[in-house]
Amino acid sequence: MKHRAIGIYREHEFSPGKVEADAAIIDAVLQELSSLGVETAAVDAKTFAAGIDADADLLLVMCQGEAALKRVAEMEARGVLTLNSALSIRNCYRDLLGIGLIRAGVPTPDGAILGTAAPVNLKTLTALDFDAGVYVKRGDLHALGPDDVQEVSGRASLLEACKAFSRRGVHTVYVQQAVEGRTVKFYGVSGAEYFTVLAEEGEIAPGVARKLAEAASVAASALGLDAWGGDAVLSGERFAIIDFNDWPSYSQVRKAAARAIARRALKRIRRREEDLARRIQERSGPPGR
Repeated sequence: MKHRAIGIYREHEFSPGKVEADAAIIDAVLQELSSLGVETAAVDAKTFAAGIDADADLLLVMCQGEAALKRVAEMEARGVLTLNSALSIRNCYRDLLGIGLIRAGVPTPDGAILGTAAPVNLKTLTALDFDAGVYVKRGDLHALGPDDVQEVSGRASLLEACKAFSRRGVHTVYVQQAVEGRTVKFYGVSGAEYFTVLAEEGEIAPGVARKLAEAASVAASALGLDAWGGDAVLSGERFAIIDFNDWPSYSQVRKAAARAIARRALKRIRRREEDLARRIQERSGPPGR
């Protein structure tokens, strides 16, 4: 059976400084799938959301906007396989991500969503130590600019940051406890297809990398992601996941990641076909009856 995959590029407004890199990973995965006999095509998110004919077995979904994700969800309801799903992408918005990581039980700093409208109610942040430093992150999407993540110390600075976000029209922020250590980036593909962690300097102990891989996989499963990445802070043998992203650009590891994503996609297609065949067999009964 001939399969068809459509890649949906991320909206430019959600790819600050990474438009070409984000497009490149979609193109790389489509090329891998094409080499394996899958018919492929690509489309920008606006065109896809407008309702083009998108007859496909598989959607490679990098878009993040409401209109495009609504269309993705509609196609999922029709039985189209998506990687990542509309729900998993929405789970990576700040208003859901923090609590999602906490509920997954992975090492992550305490944090909570906070409204920016005055008067700001800090009662949801009783577990945080403002004087030890906190990060204030826009509470709807991931960071779209340099002012979307701010490190502050003390109650007064926190309130001032909230006021600044409010003036920009950002109605909620996610306030996360700062943790000491060095920040590393990690990239993965679910199903144990791929994982790597990259540090700007210094070595990463194999045991720490292994435990981070396990925790990140648990988080990805809880969020529903197939293609993912994020940031963690390492301190000795300990680590904390401070951010998680649906389908990053994988810029430094694009070739290996593209192959892994293509493998993951084909395995999910085959598994769906096997499940369908089994259900048909169960309905028809044993041979000879």
